[in-house]
Amino acid sequence: MKSITQLMGVLLLLFVFTGQAWGALDVAPVEDVMTSGFFQGANRVRGYSGDGRAVHRVSTDAPFGTAGAETIYITFDPNSFVGISSPVPQALLSVTSTSGGFGADASTGTPFLVSAHGVTADPVADITDDTNPGGPIDWVTFLNSNIQPTAPESLTLVDGFGVFTFDVTGVVNDWLSGGNTTFALALTGSNDVSGVEFLHGFVNNSQTPGSTFLTIVPEPASLGLLSVGGLLFAGRRRKLN
Repeated sequence: MKSITQLMGVLLLLFVFTGQAWGALDVAPVEDVMTSGFFQGANRVRGYSGDGRAVHRVSTDAPFGTAGAETIYITFDPNSFVGISSPVPQALLSVTSTSGGFGADASTGTPFLVSAHGVTADPVADITDDTNPGGPIDWVTFLNSNIQPTAPESLTLVDGFGVFTFDVTGVVNDWLSGGNTTFALALTGSNDVSGVEFLHGFVNNSQTPGSTFLTIVPEPASLGLLSVGGLLFAGRRRKLN
């Protein structure tokens, strides 16, 4: 009986100290920036750390006669995902919705369909602007050529301000499997078909850290509990036999 009690104690301690292995992991972005047809001159990518830009925007296609769509790009450090087993059951992008400042925000009466996408090239390194004059792709070409189609679950109806989430499980599992080596996401309004022109705001995480983050949900904690329970039961059976 003493050996069973000792085994239970060891296993319970292991469960307590390794509980994080079964818990959700929040990953902060490295950078979040935006592009827009309203930006003029060489400064076509804005919101870098140190820019002092408090709010990014996402728009519908060609808002108010401009080219493209205002888009937010969010990049992550690949090292933040080392050790995470693939595939994960769920990965959620959380962003903080706020006023875009131009009177074209989403509301309960006029909701805005926003989508999260994987990208096939690094937006910070590859889009040409004054910060990155050697970038090989202009922002409109990048928008049209380097954003992957979105999954249905990655569409979220934004109807006001506060925290909204996007299910990006498929994109994150592509990162983990090596199917896509660009650890970045794009937020666009290109899938909105409401007929309303939106210039909706989201808080710039570079200015307000913690307003944007990615939550990785590995195997449920219940599996860990079942594993501990199974080992305890097996130990008891060995003792009784």
